[in-house]
Amino acid sequence: MKKFLFATTISLWISATTAQIGGEHAYRFLNLAPSARVAGQAGFVLANTYSDANYGFYNPALLNENMHGMLSMNVGMLPAGMRMGEAVYVHHHEKAGTFSAGFKYLNYGDFQQTNQQAQVLGNFTAADQALQLGYAYKLDTNWSFGANLKIINSAFEIYSSWAIATDLAAVYQIPERRLAVAFMARNIGTQLVYYNDVPESLPFELQMAISNKFEHMPLRWSLIFNNLQRWDLSYDGDPTRITRDPITGEFTVDDPDFLNLLMRHVAVAAEFIPTEGFNAQIGYDWRRRYEMAMTTRRSSAGLTFGVGVKVSKFRLNYANTNMHPSARMHHISITTALDKFKKKAKTPDDI
Repeated sequence: MKKFLFATTISLWISATTAQIGGEHAYRFLNLAPSARVAGQAGFVLANTYSDANYGFYNPALLNENMHGMLSMNVGMLPAGMRMGEAVYVHHHEKAGTFSAGFKYLNYGDFQQTNQQAQVLGNFTAADQALQLGYAYKLDTNWSFGANLKIINSAFEIYSSWAIATDLAAVYQIPERRLAVAFMARNIGTQLVYYNDVPESLPFELQMAISNKFEHMPLRWSLIFNNLQRWDLSYDGDPTRITRDPITGEFTVDDPDFLNLLMRHVAVAAEFIPTEGFNAQIGYDWRRRYEMAMTTRRSSAGLTFGVGVKVSKFRLNYANTNMHPSARMHHISITTALDKFKKKAKTPDDI
């Protein structure tokens, strides 16, 4: 049985690598992380085994019985008045496994509708949303497998589209060494209804991560590798690759070297949890740093950090994502366990 489940998962990942990787993709919001605790770790939580509903929402193989009854509400505030958010709830069944249900959205705001003469005809909105159902099964003390099912919708003025996708994930743990290795194939799917009779691909991605907690320090670090299905993540319009000859005035485009291409796949993160009532996160995404770099000044694009505190029955988290020198993203999350609100039965000592 173990060999069958493992072989099935691997074969699905291999099949997924045939997905289209070139050009632009629809539904890029699927890879955004509204959760403050996830965003504070460079936006990727693949192998962090701490029991948090948001971790299980990002990687379904991390869902476990300790998340039972958890409810989390998250919002991310983007530049130009855009808003994104998600809500997730986790339920564990002793025999069947652990389930999650959630909703994610990205609202682009209100826009003016004009004609070719710039006359205002009215207003319209644009938004993406997705319903996500997750499941995880713990095979033994080492292996956990998970999957997400996503029903996706976009509505831009009179144009709309529908799609369906799935995530497949596996996590291998060595508990005595506090070590976890995760593998994930994200957004395997297809459009069901096109925007304007033109099919578009989904933002398929292969990811891998390794995470470890120090034995004598309440710190867990993670090393994440993204977009393993494609080596070259650079783009032709990158201004940092364009140089101008001061004599001839001609422009040349420099190809990125091996290290540049390699680091575009890498992100690092760490979470510090000295007590149950406090946590802090930090992360760095090299791809974002390369893509948002400026030729005229240094920036901290790609750097993320977050902090969280436990207040009564609630855990409050805040994170800041440095998208660009001119724009930061703020994330706020509230997480609680609904079981904590249930009235306890009176014992003889209470009577």
